[in-house]
Amino acid sequence: MKIKQAIREFSLTEAVKLVSDEHQTVTDYYIASFLPPMQMNAFPHRATYFGLGLCRRGTVQLTADLDNYQVSSDQLIVMGPEVIRKWEGQSADYTEETLCFTASFFLETGANLASFKGIRFFQNKASKVIPLDAEDAALIWKLLQDIKQLNESSSGRKEVMVRSYINILLNQTADLYDKYEPQQLLCSGSQPVILIEFKKLLIENYLQLRSVKGYADLLNVTAKHLSETIKENTGKTAGAWIHDIVILEAKVRLKQTTLTIAQISDSLNFSDPSLFGKYFRRYSGYAPATYRKHVSTGL
Repeated sequence: MKIKQAIREFSLTEAVKLVSDEHQTVTDYYIASFLPPMQMNAFPHRATYFGLGLCRRGTVQLTADLDNYQVSSDQLIVMGPEVIRKWEGQSADYTEETLCFTASFFLETGANLASFKGIRFFQNKASKVIPLDAEDAALIWKLLQDIKQLNESSSGRKEVMVRSYINILLNQTADLYDKYEPQQLLCSGSQPVILIEFKKLLIENYLQLRSVKGYADLLNVTAKHLSETIKENTGKTAGAWIHDIVILEAKVRLKQTTLTIAQISDSLNFSDPSLFGKYFRRYSGYAPATYRKHVSTGL
């Protein structure tokens, strides 16, 4: 039995149903203010849509793919589809203005294709959270409020105008990334190319490839050089990164599927369940059966 991934993927319609009393059967875009924690944020998940949010108050811990962010006031959150995300430790006063939309909605007329292709901040290597100064945060907030007001109007041209506003918002966000996250910072310094490429390869191959040497070979560097670079820039070894993502997937399968432990072991490409049990216990602190039955789903 081959299972690619157990991490749940939400469509925008499914996400809206979890956070809103609105009765919408088809959702192509959604804008709202989020105050309480969202139900789907209690566990790692993916989405099929694009999202842009501005934290207005409070704090929350965001894990996006393999990066951790402490989100606070006036920070901009930008994520594309496929990003594995999880939110924890949301403060009681957390408030976020959020816009979500599907690619098909934004590109329906074809007029925005050129702009969409040039958006680098939705790429895997880009930071998912950037801090803004008060003036830039106010600018993004105003654009989001304009979209919200338009969405609540009775205009027959509402969708056309929303697309135009999204185009403005994305281009404005692109300018902010150029200001706060210049291109060279994504290729050197705090995010060297080898780290970016390692994370990308890890997300793509962790079910099949579990050795530092294997990733070093893909990157055409020595295992020692890869380990030293990853440790120097993240504080964790390359091996620890590998173990973390495998354990995350194992925890999701234990909590969110009815697969037997033997089936989970096989789906994660362990040669037998006993080896999976030893691996899981070593890196999580629990036996798989104990984790499934008795540990709350903090993952």
